[in-house]
Amino acid sequence: MNFQKFIYKKKMKDLPEDLLPREKAIKYGIESLSDVELLALTIGQGTRDLNVLGLADKILKNKDLSDLKKLNLKDLLKIKGVGKAKALQIISIGEIVKRIESGDYLTMFESPEDVYMYIRWLSNEKQEKMIVLYTNTMNQLLGEEVIAVGSLNVLNVKPRDIFVHALRYNAYGLIIAHNHPEGSPNPSKEDIKFTGVVSDLSLKLGFELLDHIIIGRRGYFSFRSENLI
Repeated sequence: MNFQKFIYKKKMKDLPEDLLPREKAIKYGIESLSDVELLALTIGQGTRDLNVLGLADKILKNKDLSDLKKLNLKDLLKIKGVGKAKALQIISIGEIVKRIESGDYLTMFESPEDVYMYIRWLSNEKQEKMIVLYTNTMNQLLGEEVIAVGSLNVLNVKPRDIFVHALRYNAYGLIIAHNHPEGSPNPSKEDIKFTGVVSDLSLKLGFELLDHIIIGRRGYFSFRSENLI
């Protein structure tokens, strides 16, 4: 019997803490868990012959978590030790994976107000920050990046720092956002010039600058709404 199989047949209470998914997640972070450990943490209990790690390993044999979306109730009930309750837990994970991958739960921006509601936390920042939101063709959020922090002169922000992430996310649209800690969201001449530069470069590089939102203490300014893009 190899070491792994030996571990899977032990009672969980008899295993060292570093092998227990819950304790490992608390100590090292949830990202430290393997696929087997994550599934074990979710289903909670094993069987008479296998602890929860062994059962999770059996379910994931030659698979990873993304493959759970391909399993159905009938498939899982064929596995010894998996009853209807556990099977439903597992196919629920698969359905969550499927819906996330389909984009059903991606944040969507349909208006400048949507963007403002997403980033209004910037109004409480004491330092200036510039972030960029990267979207697909349906205006769904693919990712966001902080481009600059501190005493922000937009003319000193390098456009390449914006576009390198656009390539990484394979984005279609860009939404720039930054805050004016002093209060007013109205754009400066530098803000307007910078926005024009980024808009022109976006077109040349195959992207679209969808908006530039400036957040003040109260309210926001949208370049798109003011027809400045």
